[in-house]
Amino acid sequence: MIWLATALGLFAVAVLGGALARRRTHRGSAPVVSPELAARLATATRSFVDAPAWQPAALAGAPTTAAAIEAALIAGEPRRALDTAEAALAASPALERDAPARIWLAWALCANAQPRAALDQLAKAGEPSSALATYVAARAAHLHFEHGHGAAGAIPPLITTGDLAVVTLGRGRGGAAWLTGATDVQLSAAQVSAAIAEHREVTARCLAGALDALDQAPGFADAAYLAARLAVKAGLLGQARALFDAIAPRMIGRPDADAFERDRKDLADPTVAVAAARQKPPDKGQRSRSLRVLP
Repeated sequence: MIWLATALGLFAVAVLGGALARRRTHRGSAPVVSPELAARLATATRSFVDAPAWQPAALAGAPTTAAAIEAALIAGEPRRALDTAEAALAASPALERDAPARIWLAWALCANAQPRAALDQLAKAGEPSSALATYVAARAAHLHFEHGHGAAGAIPPLITTGDLAVVTLGRGRGGAAWLTGATDVQLSAAQVSAAIAEHREVTARCLAGALDALDQAPGFADAAYLAARLAVKAGLLGQARALFDAIAPRMIGRPDADAFERDRKDLADPTVAVAAARQKPPDKGQRSRSLRVLP
């Protein structure tokens, strides 16, 4: 069995802090991401501070409706953004080949907490190449993973029930109930190892995707916020705090400003977040709805 100290590293030690550390004896810890990713995170933070704000709608090749979609997202109206993106793709004269329209639709779907549908659109758009596509792919993949383990919403809490389940599995009791919604489930050592390994792999892969987006667009606040959240889950607490601090001045007035402040508070003191994550999740994670009119 891979214990949490090796599966989540500093996430268990520092983020959950005293809430969990007093209840178990730590074993040797190791980071869950490569040193290369940790170094990239520090570089991305420095580059973000120096870079001007990046707006995807200003990118050459963006759909004609990109500005309207982005304006709706900035205004905190994700439903309007989704309606605009759906209408734009439906009206496209090259529906099957309109990758930019599908990427923008996928972004709007993420903002509406529909990651499964976003992944479907990204698959039809082809391999991501732009900063926006790379970011949306990372966000949709991680959000889909979190929804599958009981989380809900477009920006779930920094510490989710699934995160806490992995912590509990690493300590050898109770995590199965949080992961499955059933109290009579017993997981084998192999299943425990697989659950922890999946959490580790998805977190590292999506963090790499967010950093790839920042490589292309260093001033992309959405990608930086995603990278900061994933850095926490990967156990890179020092780098995560530095990136949260760098992002803070640019979050004022954004629709995700409240979620950002919630996450900063939970990073500083995870007690409330851990207590909330202990609440029994629904029997199934939130599932993405199918698109209403689009193939």
